[in-house]
Amino acid sequence: MATRLADLVPNELMARVRRGVALVERVNRVRILGHYDPDGTTSAAILARAVTRAGKAFHASTSPVVDEDLVKRVNEEGNELVIMSDMGSGQLDAVEKIACPTIVLDHHAPLRDSDAVVHVNPALHGIDGTRAICGSTTTWLFTLALDERNWDLAGVAMAGAVGDMQHLGGFSGLNASLFEEAIARNVLSRERGLALRPAPVAEAIARSVVPFWVGISGRLEAAQAFLKELRIGPETPIKELTPDERRRVTSALATHLLRQRADPEAVEALVREKFWSPTDGVYADELSAYVDGCARLGHEGLGLALCLGDKEAFARAEEIRRQFDDVLLRYLTKLEGEGPFTKKHIQFFYTDEATVAGSVASIAMTHFLDPTKPTLGLSVMDRSTKVSARATKGLVAQGLDLATTLREASEEVGGTGGGHNIASGATVPKGREEAFLGKVDEIVARQLAPKAG
Repeated sequence: MATRLADLVPNELMARVRRGVALVERVNRVRILGHYDPDGTTSAAILARAVTRAGKAFHASTSPVVDEDLVKRVNEEGNELVIMSDMGSGQLDAVEKIACPTIVLDHHAPLRDSDAVVHVNPALHGIDGTRAICGSTTTWLFTLALDERNWDLAGVAMAGAVGDMQHLGGFSGLNASLFEEAIARNVLSRERGLALRPAPVAEAIARSVVPFWVGISGRLEAAQAFLKELRIGPETPIKELTPDERRRVTSALATHLLRQRADPEAVEALVREKFWSPTDGVYADELSAYVDGCARLGHEGLGLALCLGDKEAFARAEEIRRQFDDVLLRYLTKLEGEGPFTKKHIQFFYTDEATVAGSVASIAMTHFLDPTKPTLGLSVMDRSTKVSARATKGLVAQGLDLATTLREASEEVGGTGGGHNIASGATVPKGREEAFLGKVDEIVARQLAPKAG
């Protein structure tokens, strides 16, 4: 028997959701703005599909920032209703200047609440936005209140959650409740399998980004040699491995991760649950990877088209994903070989492409860098430097809060920053990088200092 949505979601959160739904029901056209990353792109697509099902027209796009320029452009459009997904909670001063009714669907730590917009953020009700719910699942929840037929958007919602790394260690909180209900309603199916793409086994291992194997990932000859020792043909397709071959390759790959001191969650994720969406005809993690590649290489519209169900877009997205994986492997193998720059309490590196810094930091942090220090990726642009920072759950448990760290450190040098305790970003003036890093090091030291008593 299906569980009612109201039985899965706290009453106070549902009350906010219903206020937003009432606004949607009154208009004929909805302006949708999503963050440009996988979580935001999937959120925008969920909204677009839901409002279309409700008989509304829409205009959807993604953006990396919410600032005065974006607000100005939106106001010039003459919209009836604006919905922001996976962004807005940290930029309410700007959002409140939008001239028409506005809904914010976000999970990032809010600096404050707002009476000027319908502010739907589970964090306002004590729900952890870093683990228990993400932008896409917050948005999916909103569309479920609009029409329960939208349970079939579960695959797109999960793609966003995977893109936000909330699947590591298994889904929890509202994520788990909503996805389990989707499985019970047969709009998602679950299976377990090796975390490698369908391909000849040597190619699959060599081109693997997550997991990342030191000395093997990005190196086809090394992968072939690895398999030769196991007496497994390198050209054997993953799906054609015998049970014994699958067991041996899984055991050897797990051992390799342990030897390189990968995070336990990275080891556990080697064999993981995969979720199939019959509505969209794709695995959620595969959809997430496609969207991520599109977003990071400047093809946000294509990523949105994938999530809207455009089957012809997948062929183009496959090539873009390969390009993105090549970029990640290039930076990861370089970082593996040269190591990061370090200060007493942090480690950092530089990239030429700001859009990949967060992905590189996250993968390197969990697979081979020092897990006792948060990792920062810096990209020096024409006028400013973009920063992406990542930590482990262990560091967060010790008191680390990257959102606070990057916000305080960036403001100290005339920049801006924020995000989650485990993953955050900042923009700092060009030339102030060293001062910024010094401040970050100082704040991290304070946060991780042993607590008296």
